[in-house]
Amino acid sequence: MTRLLKRLSGDDRGGAIAEFMLGLVPLVIAFALIFEFGRAFWSHQAVIKGVRDATRYLTRVEDPSDATAQAVAQRLLLTAQQEEGGVERWSSGNAPAMEVSIAEIDNTTGTFRGPATIRIVNVAANVELQLPLGGVFALFGGEPLGVVTYSVGDSARHYGK
Repeated sequence: MTRLLKRLSGDDRGGAIAEFMLGLVPLVIAFALIFEFGRAFWSHQAVIKGVRDATRYLTRVEDPSDATAQAVAQRLLLTAQQEEGGVERWSSGNAPAMEVSIAEIDNTTGTFRGPATIRIVNVAANVELQLPLGGVFALFGGEPLGVVTYSVGDSARHYGK
């Protein structure tokens, strides 16, 4: 028995593979985190830019509550193009639903420069982001990350044409 223990304690074959396997788990988790959160930040930035573009467009049209103008704003949100077609800014999750509201501020006292009623255009998008590598966390005992949902909004004064 002691001879077997001496022989095993002096044998270092297979040590490198054992150390590699111990380091592989944190390496895979780190890769998944970098990939998923990098994609999430990129998608979030694309949505912010799309909402901002849609808001800018609606503040410059004559009637921001017009269905045609809102359809163009939706295309700007999704593809950064006013015409039909184009490639979506992000590829994960469902296309965000755009919500447009128009608020009116009383300016009869002349607090702000402009007409007696100032209109504010509000655009919001609710986004569902799918995380394809979210299941990696379940392999190592964590909760799987499936879908992240968030909302992005922007407001601006309506100037018309």
